Amino acid sequence: MAVANRRNIALLLLVSIILPTAGGCSTNPVTGKSELIMIPTSQEIAMGLQAAPQVETQFGGPVADTILQAYIQRVGKKVAAVADREMPYDFTLVNSEIPNAFALPGGKIFITAGLMSRMTNEQQLAAVLGHEIVHVAAKHGVKGMQRGVGASVLVEIAGAAAGADKAAAAKAASKVAASMVTMKYGRNDEYESDKYGMKYMTKAGYNPWGMVELLTILLNLSEKEPGALAAMFQTHPLSSQRIAAVKANIADDPMYRGYSPVAADPNTAQFVGMHKRLLKHATFKSAPQPKQ
Repeated sequence: MAVANRRNIALLLLVSIILPTAGGCSTNPVTGKSELIMIPTSQEIAMGLQAAPQVETQFGGPVADTILQAYIQRVGKKVAAVADREMPYDFTLVNSEIPNAFALPGGKIFITAGLMSRMTNEQQLAAVLGHEIVHVAAKHGVKGMQRGVGASVLVEIAGAAAGADKAAAAKAASKVAASMVTMKYGRNDEYESDKYGMKYMTKAGYNPWGMVELLTILLNLSEKEPGALAAMFQTHPLSSQRIAAVKANIADDPMYRGYSPVAADPNTAQFVGMHKRLLKHATFKSAPQPKQ
């Protein structure tokens, strides 16, 4: 039997197993578009929980400072509270000096010390966390898995929902979820995450220009240290077009009226204090101090 035929049969089997649980076509909570989601929310969350310890280890483990971790959680939860999809969002700062941020299925979100160390205020942190929240809320990762991991693996995962070999399904789910770290999002996914991430951070009380600041920092870094962002570019393609799109959203959407691109972030002093803790407790000390 041809490989393509076997994959098609496997996909049909997957749909027959999982659609009764997932409900088939659904409305995306962020965009309002109708789409076919084959992985139910309960399994999405389980996959993220299963993979999280492995991912944490891969990126040097959590930064060993409870105050700093509580700060990341506080900023992340503040933005997640206004998201269009309610999920068990959880935020962890990991020790890797490589600038990056990524989300696992179900709401586990990670930011590296290398990325935070290059920021200068809290609204930039809210911007990157908001961007990652959208990847979860709009199911970008779930849709990416459906496109890319292979029908046979998804059938294994579906087996857990059907009460089959849960140990094997959990192992497969962990493998798939861990692959999310290197999964490439499409251009539309990135634009959506910028657009709605900026909306979320603004509703949470931050200046939307923080998103422009964040993207500008990354773009400048990519020009000065092209190797530093190689990993992030694999999953989050960056271009001047994204910055232009964000600026156009600010100009066109009435919710952003009155925000100034030069207004100081009122939370900068707090961020500077956390930045100092980061340089003390993370496993590297190479980043410059942010300006107050």
